[in-house]
Amino acid sequence: MAKVSRRQVLKTGAALAAAGTLSGPVFAQEFYSRPPTLLPRTRAPRVVVIGGGWGGTTVARKVKQQAPEVEVVLVEQKPIFMSCPMSNLFLAGVKPLEWLVFDYTNVVKDGVIFVQEKVLDIQRDRRLVRTTGGYLAYDLLVLAPGIDYMYEAIPGYDEVKHLMPVGFKPFEHIALRHMLDRFDETGGELVLYIPPPPYRCPPGPYERAAMLAWRLKTKGVKGKVIVLDANPQPIAKAPGFLAAYNELYKDYLEYHPNTRITRLDYGKKLVLTELGDVPFSLANLIPPMKAGELVRTAGLGERWANVRVPYFLSEKDDRIYLLGDIIGNTPYPKSGMVAYVSGTIVAQQIVERLKGKPLSEIAPALPQNICYSFVDSEEAIWVSANYSWDEAAKQIKTQSAVDNQRSQANGIAAIGWATGIWNDMFGPA
Repeated sequence: MAKVSRRQVLKTGAALAAAGTLSGPVFAQEFYSRPPTLLPRTRAPRVVVIGGGWGGTTVARKVKQQAPEVEVVLVEQKPIFMSCPMSNLFLAGVKPLEWLVFDYTNVVKDGVIFVQEKVLDIQRDRRLVRTTGGYLAYDLLVLAPGIDYMYEAIPGYDEVKHLMPVGFKPFEHIALRHMLDRFDETGGELVLYIPPPPYRCPPGPYERAAMLAWRLKTKGVKGKVIVLDANPQPIAKAPGFLAAYNELYKDYLEYHPNTRITRLDYGKKLVLTELGDVPFSLANLIPPMKAGELVRTAGLGERWANVRVPYFLSEKDDRIYLLGDIIGNTPYPKSGMVAYVSGTIVAQQIVERLKGKPLSEIAPALPQNICYSFVDSEEAIWVSANYSWDEAAKQIKTQSAVDNQRSQANGIAAIGWATGIWNDMFGPA
């Protein structure tokens, strides 16, 4: 598997954490009003994929593996990949950062063209992607840019966002981990806010609360995790999370449901809520989320983008596939697993289309999801869902299962699940 050295991870991660974003070496070219053509066209059909995360990397690699004659271009700002799923183990100190990080070496070896650039806009009428390095023409486009934060939804947050890493985008975790390391020395109140859905990884904040409490308990820190949840209970695996909070961390975690933030006063170190003011020594406030900005600049949606169910094609453009957390009109959770499986599905459908098969003759395929959540260093709980298309009712049906009983067996399965997918995304073909 294409792993990355500790030095490379920390060097790249520190730069990303400091800058908040990273584009390619020609980032300064953004001032060009008419950048040149980045890659000349060949006679081969071209698929451009924007976003090198769970969905984008998967679809790029699998299209190239299944149809070597197709030119596949993966556009990603960051030089390396970091997994957000499993990142709470890094924040808690259970796993090192480099465990989550991979490079694109084997993706490129498959024949995918990797372009490290920032995408400025999409000209759908001309089938062009404009990047900081030039224009990219496409026959089919896959859009998987991930999420943005709605800081403006919490008054007082936007002005100090550079001081408060959220940790739901790759590499923000490095700055947050440094802050947690300092918190170990001082202790106090560690306030975690969970917004109403939809947001990336629904169980993620609840897992983070448990793992941060585990960290404080294990290290003997004189502090407490105070969870302010805008929801009436954990929105996934509630019995399992609440049992862990009550049975494992009663002296290290307070859980407050139905608590919405009304304002952040960073200067006074106060989180203002409908139920009163909460002081903090360290705050990890998760704001509401929306699709990445490209969704709006391309005219594909506002907060989220809709697909032509049961396919992953944009409702507004049948040459653009939408992947991952940007989708708004399906019951699929915004999870790494859904993005990965959807990428596999979309890759197969793209190959069929490029071979001349009409969309009307391509059978719809829907993803499945499983989400593991650790509640201590070894034990986990999980929830799963299988989705199917009911042609008669013209709707997606869901079958779910859950295991709220924490166990080491679930923890072992979780590690195996993650490493198996990472190997498929980044390991040797």
